[in-house]
Amino acid sequence: MKLVKMIINNYRQFEKAVLDFDDDVTILAGANNSGKTSLITLIRNMMSKDQATYSESDIPAKNMRVWIDKVYPLFENFFMNDNGIDAIETELLDNILPESDKGEKLVIKTTEVYIQVVYNILEDDIKLFADYIMDLDEKEHSFYFVYAYEINRHLFGKKLTENFDKIKQRFFDLDDPNKEVKLRYLQELLVRIYLNSIKPVCYFCDKKYENKCPMKDVSEFRNLFNFTYIKASRPLDDDESDHSHMLSKQMIKLVKLDEGWNGLIQALPDELLKPIQGRGIDKRVREASLNSLKDTITALERTNGGQTGELMLDMSVTEDDISELLQRITTATYYVDGYYLGEASQGLGYSNMIYMHLQLKEYEKSMNPFKVNVFFIEEPESHMHPQMQQVFIKYLLNYYREKNLQGVVTTHSNEMVRAAGISHLRVIRKVGKFRSCLYNPSILIIKLKESGVEEDEELVNFFDWFFEIGYSEIVFADKAILYEGDTERLLIKKLLTEERYEKLNQQYIAFIQVGGAYAYNYRKLINLLGIKTLIVTDLDYGKECTKPDEIRDSEITNATIKNFYGESNKENPKVKQLYDWSNAEKNILDNSLIYVAYQTDQDSYARTLEEAMLGKYFKISVEAKLKRSEWIKKRADSKLKFSIPNNKENEHDSEFSLRDILKSTSGEKTDFMYSVILNKLVIEMEPRYISEGLVWLMK
Repeated sequence: MKLVKMIINNYRQFEKAVLDFDDDVTILAGANNSGKTSLITLIRNMMSKDQATYSESDIPAKNMRVWIDKVYPLFENFFMNDNGIDAIETELLDNILPESDKGEKLVIKTTEVYIQVVYNILEDDIKLFADYIMDLDEKEHSFYFVYAYEINRHLFGKKLTENFDKIKQRFFDLDDPNKEVKLRYLQELLVRIYLNSIKPVCYFCDKKYENKCPMKDVSEFRNLFNFTYIKASRPLDDDESDHSHMLSKQMIKLVKLDEGWNGLIQALPDELLKPIQGRGIDKRVREASLNSLKDTITALERTNGGQTGELMLDMSVTEDDISELLQRITTATYYVDGYYLGEASQGLGYSNMIYMHLQLKEYEKSMNPFKVNVFFIEEPESHMHPQMQQVFIKYLLNYYREKNLQGVVTTHSNEMVRAAGISHLRVIRKVGKFRSCLYNPSILIIKLKESGVEEDEELVNFFDWFFEIGYSEIVFADKAILYEGDTERLLIKKLLTEERYEKLNQQYIAFIQVGGAYAYNYRKLINLLGIKTLIVTDLDYGKECTKPDEIRDSEITNATIKNFYGESNKENPKVKQLYDWSNAEKNILDNSLIYVAYQTDQDSYARTLEEAMLGKYFKISVEAKLKRSEWIKKRADSKLKFSIPNNKENEHDSEFSLRDILKSTSGEKTDFMYSVILNKLVIEMEPRYISEGLVWLMK
């Protein structure tokens, strides 16, 4: 039995979230406060035996607003017309929650979860699920359930009756000058009464989740699942003063599943009782206590007529007492070089990993072949350094696969995501102040594999490799900047520290180096995740072109620009067309999600970043030539690091263009950019195309 899918409607910041489960491990990744814990809390409430509450924080605020706007006039009319408690049923409930199907029920859109479970017809015994078959199609091997929070009409009426006087008084108090505040509290009271009347209910149904049959209660649904969950706040401590011994307790829980251990524990109490009984220790304790308490007993006899009897301490040692003592004093230790070290000796990261291993082993032994077995781990990276995170997630993936386990691992660790790969990944991203969406990048990979197109197969390999080398951080980013080389990265990162880009610097920006050919490969992933992205690249027209007319008629070699431009233009673009494309803001693509930034005629007709920067600072175009002596002076005055060619043969003071200078400096671009930064010239030398791109990204 495997979980296939959950469709979650109207829960906290999620209007709708579709969570597809892998057969083994599903990685649920997202930044802090994106909604990972919300989803896990909901699933835990559904499947756990513990009593779970449902409150106003679990419902989208706009749903409650819609409801109160509809029902408030009904409440106002009822209470202001001096109706009594006896009229609640007929005059109020019948208008809000009519029992007949003819009237509209005024309900809050509360949480609903659609669950699909699949079974293997050759391997799985479905005796626990047999009663929930809704489709007799031989090709259908799934069960479908709905877990919902619904208003209980009887309970709602009871709550209204209990709060009748309070509600009525608050309506009459609205004449107070603080009416706005009083009205808010009144409406909050009505919503709270409604929510306190909600109960979880379960149905089994068809694959469209329409033909619903009620289950007896939620425990009937929960009995179909063997659910285990390790939360992020694990009770571990590396302080030697800690006496909780959580690793020890977890190890004892695990070994108690072993018959050999249990046999030993059962035999030990008898062995420990023998010397206690044989040496008369209990008798000696009684005699010693009688002597110690003699004065107290004498004083008591004076006040109650000698009816106290002999007060003493006695020993009652049972097998249960001994067994409990053995388990309490048994602790986990590390045997290292002949010494026994305590739990705290290895640090939190190592203890955290061992704790999760033990939980997995215990869960493995508790698996029930007749149920859906699912194991959730919240943020396993806690207390682990990056290398340990990589190793552990790879171990988890292999462990789940080998043991045929199914589960979810939530994380906000880039290392975890990178090691797991895109095929296991589900991503939660914030898309508003209190709104999140859930994305499934693995669907992108599946579609690419199934397309049969060679370019798509290459794209699959591209994503796998680029995630592996560390560009997985894009899934956590607020925005992304794709750039060609180190000089662009150095310049942009320094620019973001400037006051004009303070708003952008406060966001999490993913910096991804893509060269001049591969930025286009990210387009589908950018669109899937809805990440606002700036692509900074070079125009790369013919190096021999220096005059404006030559430049405008030149063709480019940059694959990224040609690919994006080619989406709406069939011909191979010339520079003049790309100038027009940018000036008309047609380089802003995919509903303002992607901005392709490159040099234009307003950047001194430059073809590279360095040309644009030097052209702006020295106020010269690419066709201008300066004498070698002039370049030497400019270099000295600016303190910028760039190379100047030697004088040409038979020339005392040769002339060189910007392009000549940069050709001579081609191996020292990083040194050049460091000199820009160290001499605090980033603002003065910031090219126009980068400035416009960053301003767009900041919006």
